[in-house]
Amino acid sequence: MTTARRTQAERSAATIAKLVDATIEAIEQVGYHSTSLGEISSRAGVSKAAIFRHFDSRMDLVVAAADEVRRRHMAAVAALRLPENATHPVDLAALMRMARTQIRSDINTVWLELLVAARTEPELRTRIEPVLRELYDEVEELAVSTLAPELPPATARLLVTSLIHMFDGEAILRTTYPRPELEEARIESVAAAYRTLTGTTDPGR
Repeated sequence: MTTARRTQAERSAATIAKLVDATIEAIEQVGYHSTSLGEISSRAGVSKAAIFRHFDSRMDLVVAAADEVRRRHMAAVAALRLPENATHPVDLAALMRMARTQIRSDINTVWLELLVAARTEPELRTRIEPVLRELYDEVEELAVSTLAPELPPATARLLVTSLIHMFDGEAILRTTYPRPELEEARIESVAAAYRTLTGTTDPGR
């Protein structure tokens, strides 16, 4: 009996994973508003009836997908703490380039879709706000530990959230109006300001 229950639990977990993956893929490829239960069902190879055995509503599935995106995002962001970046002074320009690459990834497109949709959809805004808050808390704490002792915690949090907003804006605009020369200049300017603020020198010199 124990083995049978475990097998059923594993099957249930596999189905949930398929549905969450399909939801993430659909939001990234066709957008939030086109991610219907039919779209998810087709991509996951799971019937609509089966969806409701695991999720009470489309919104519940979208929130589960948002939380999985948060988890994947943090796994990728945590990888930015490479050994060479653990030395001081921190090579902020190198960290910024890696962060920008992550923010331009397909997985972040899902977040951008959800945030834009949440502007005019109160239920979505209410449901994903705790997930977004947890993501930012994790990113900010990572920034504090990475940039210490060069910056106090409040300044490290301000810097990382400002950079996220800047890179999110770039990610949205660059498809329609790419300006790579300004994108690179921004990184160099912020890195120079960071060195001035912390009294450090360019790690590349």
